[in-house]
Amino acid sequence: MQSIQDVLAAAEVVPPLGWATAAAVALLLGWALGRATRRPVRTGPSRPEEAQISVLRDLKASVARLEAENSALQSFFLLLPDFTKEINSHMERRAIAPLVMKVTERLFAPTQMLLFLLDDRINTLFMVQQKGLAEDVKIGFQVKIGEGRIGWVAQHKVAMDVNDFIREMRQSGVSLDVPAHFRFQTELCAPMVHEGRALGVISVGGITRHYKYEKTMLSMIGDLGSIALYNNFLFSRVQEAANQDGLTGLYNKRFFLERLSVEILKAEQGHYPVSLFIFDLDHFKHYNDTQGHQGGDEVLKTTGQILRDSVRPDDTAARYGGEEFIVILPQSPKDGAMVAAERIREKVASHPYPNRESQPLKTVSLSGGVATFPDDGRTSSDLIAAADAALYRAKQAGRNRVFRSEPKYFSDGTEEAYYNTSNG
Repeated sequence: MQSIQDVLAAAEVVPPLGWATAAAVALLLGWALGRATRRPVRTGPSRPEEAQISVLRDLKASVARLEAENSALQSFFLLLPDFTKEINSHMERRAIAPLVMKVTERLFAPTQMLLFLLDDRINTLFMVQQKGLAEDVKIGFQVKIGEGRIGWVAQHKVAMDVNDFIREMRQSGVSLDVPAHFRFQTELCAPMVHEGRALGVISVGGITRHYKYEKTMLSMIGDLGSIALYNNFLFSRVQEAANQDGLTGLYNKRFFLERLSVEILKAEQGHYPVSLFIFDLDHFKHYNDTQGHQGGDEVLKTTGQILRDSVRPDDTAARYGGEEFIVILPQSPKDGAMVAAERIREKVASHPYPNRESQPLKTVSLSGGVATFPDDGRTSSDLIAAADAALYRAKQAGRNRVFRSEPKYFSDGTEEAYYNTSNG
């Protein structure tokens, strides 16, 4: 197309024409000037190729997102069979939390994970597993139900992400950010619910793999974990019923002997001590004769309760037979076991048993002995014999006391009388 200058130059050299020709030239000049000065308005891609590139770019992004979500779901469903198989086994309670953490980490690859379990006796969550916290935040950190983001999730039994927490705070006007929890990166949080009851909470932060249905996925992990906890509870109840002494609620002798063998094996492999405390109630036959057998049974039941309240969670307390009781104290040296035994003796002696003043010592009391693996014996029978020998010496010394086992070269030559305690 000719430029304006070309049109004007041509007009200058053209000979004078009639009025019709002049009008045509004027129209041509006007059209050329308008064409030259107009600028098109760009409302989109100027060429079809650019529009196609934009559409392809969007399609590729969508495909990549779908592939990532599909890979995540595939990974999740590959994890589920093994996870379900393990939680349906008779696993120990302390093994459940690491399993839940392992599955959560493989799925979300977070920089921080927290797992809390509920102690419903005090309505409080306790941290039992963690990854990514500073060392000064210890296992056992407590969170009340309703406190902060984690406590809120436990109270309302619903999974939440960051946007959910922000929305809840705006609507309710209550802050869920507790100063004591400022190190918790609670980006995603789900309760462990079983039959409408929250048994714990999983909190995840610093997530490097996000998914479209991540709240649902974490909730499923939490629910499976809660099923494992409940199965463990039921299994423990069945075991306890089979292993309990019917009168005192303590373990029976059969279970105690099995546990002692296991604890000695663990102690030998771990190179640490395990102690044994055995005791019986002083002049128990006299109590039965004066107060009746029903009164004697009440004394045994009360003593069993005192013992349950006095031992640590990892200790094993049992009724060994008649008025005789026995306790395994894992990872306890003899000095520590003596402190624990003396504490139990004092609690029994100071307890207001009915008509205790009728006893020869004016109270219901115990005599006991303490022995420790490996110094006093390397087998169950040797350890029990050593503790029983110390018990006999406590009775010979006047009762209402606890003696420690001594090596045989310190003994007084009365080994043949170690088991002669039938007179109470």
